[in-house]
Amino acid sequence: MARDIITGWAAVPRPAVIFDFNGTLSDDEPILFRIFSELFGEHLNWAMTQQDYDKHLLGHSDREIVEKALDITGAGGHDVDALLELRKDRYRDLVAGDNPIRPDTVRLVQLLADYEVPMAIVTGAQRDDVQAVLSTSPVGELIRVVVAEEDVARGKPDPEGFLSGAAQIGCAPEHIVIFEDSVPGVRGALAAGMRCIAVAVEPSEELAAVAPAVVDRLSADVVEHVLPSLRGR
Repeated sequence: MARDIITGWAAVPRPAVIFDFNGTLSDDEPILFRIFSELFGEHLNWAMTQQDYDKHLLGHSDREIVEKALDITGAGGHDVDALLELRKDRYRDLVAGDNPIRPDTVRLVQLLADYEVPMAIVTGAQRDDVQAVLSTSPVGELIRVVVAEEDVARGKPDPEGFLSGAAQIGCAPEHIVIFEDSVPGVRGALAAGMRCIAVAVEPSEELAAVAPAVVDRLSADVVEHVLPSLRGR
């Protein structure tokens, strides 16, 4: 199915790509789970499990994750902004020595750039987090449009961020393929009228049910079969 989606995408007048960030372009979901589990354990007395994270928090913006955690635990009197600052500091420390955008993914982005495919990032992450990773990756020079948590009024699954990204790269929604790793992200992409492929080594039943197609990683293999079509533009 992913191959068919990419084949159809490559045939449109101006194909473009939008990447989710956490867990998709950036292979950092294990980092995020570690940070949030430590943060919530220390400040909310919540021993959050991986199942808790995947079921209730994955795919939502950073602010929504903290707000949902407060609702789940019933912990009052906590400053959401203060918890977000702690989360931001820990994230930057952990990615500083090991950039989570992996070589296979860098090669895919470089290949798309070589073929002049417009690209953007649409994420529920804070802009500072995204820039902390992009600033030390070759991808940072190739993807200039970033729609972050601060740029939208409504996070995924609302399509607002995706439509904003499409407008900024000047491409019609139906000409864009989205790479996502979460159910809210896939739903938002489809609500925006875009093609969507989920990225997951072991997709949950819910993700597999909602995603039109799934690939296990982002690499040049995803688009290599349509390069002749892209070259001919």
